[in-house]
Amino acid sequence: MNYWQFRRQLYQQALKQWLESLTQVSTGIVALFPMALYALLLLPLLALGVLADKDSQGESFFYTLWGYLLLAYCWIAMQKEALAAADYTLYDRSLPVPVWQRGATELGLLLFAANVFVIGPAVVLVAMVYGHFAELVSGDLWVSVTQLYPVSGLLVLTLYYCQSAMGRVKPWLSLGLLPLVAMPWAASMHSPWLCLLGLAVAILIERTVSLPAPSIAGLPQGFWRLFLQQDLNQTKPTLLRAVVVLLLLVIGATFVRQVDVTAKAPASLFLAFVLGVVAATKLLELEKLRERYTCYIASLPKGHNQVTLQAVSYCLLFSLPYVALIVLFNLFGLLQWALFTVTYVTTQAGILVKPGYYLVFPLLTGVLILAISLLV
Repeated sequence: MNYWQFRRQLYQQALKQWLESLTQVSTGIVALFPMALYALLLLPLLALGVLADKDSQGESFFYTLWGYLLLAYCWIAMQKEALAAADYTLYDRSLPVPVWQRGATELGLLLFAANVFVIGPAVVLVAMVYGHFAELVSGDLWVSVTQLYPVSGLLVLTLYYCQSAMGRVKPWLSLGLLPLVAMPWAASMHSPWLCLLGLAVAILIERTVSLPAPSIAGLPQGFWRLFLQQDLNQTKPTLLRAVVVLLLLVIGATFVRQVDVTAKAPASLFLAFVLGVVAATKLLELEKLRERYTCYIASLPKGHNQVTLQAVSYCLLFSLPYVALIVLFNLFGLLQWALFTVTYVTTQAGILVKPGYYLVFPLLTGVLILAISLLV
């Protein structure tokens, strides 16, 4: 077995264990994740039709590019430990492998993990270069550049974010703050190059300006501090939930703005239902934390109902940024907000009453609301 085969086997083994853990842990946000993997892989292919076209409308290109790069970054970030062979680091570093071979192997694994996110733009770029070969040879270079720069920029940015997901620099500006601030002006972006240029500048800024480390100093004692400390120590579930909400909103914004008027209301209702479930399942993490510290919590002068009330209130405060994002995207009307609220409440009620079957509560409520609306 050579070094490439060794690292690939470690990667596949870690990935298999990770997927099995997702099916065993009922965290709501990841309960359906293994079944959605194939659908996630189809999204980049669908997005290429927009991202490879220089005549794409600025708003469509903006949301599609944002969702594509965010999904590519998270796809690699979720596999970071598997790609780095984190469980076998000491043994891996002790192997007499040349630096160039180790680097080539890690690059190969990264491309292997990124698969369709990199292969798709690369294939489209090669096909477009072949199609515009005559212009390139004849010297009409500018025509070819205008045709090729969207997909070329997409390929470069995808490679950067895949590599960035393995490092310590987080795209807090280029994939977080900047797109949110630029949303009101998305419709006025008449050319894809504005989006690409803005991302390039944001990348340079976030690589030179580092975010301060979060601190809980000065916060009140009690269960809220315990919950917050858990979120700061175990950031993956929190980041995964935030990214899922953001991806749903980005994809939803792209879809809802392009479908027919008659289909917008049902699409928005479905989006409201899914977002309500995702936001409410934060309570599952807190319930598992309470199980871990059962003896400690039982020794405190707090009743079970008081602890539950504090956990529910913490989840409500935790969900406020998601609500702010939904308001910012401006996708919901009064009916959608009502369904979001009802789904949020019934999901948390299901978690408190029947944690193993909590999804039944919002599903039954949704069916009941649909039946009533049809009868009325």
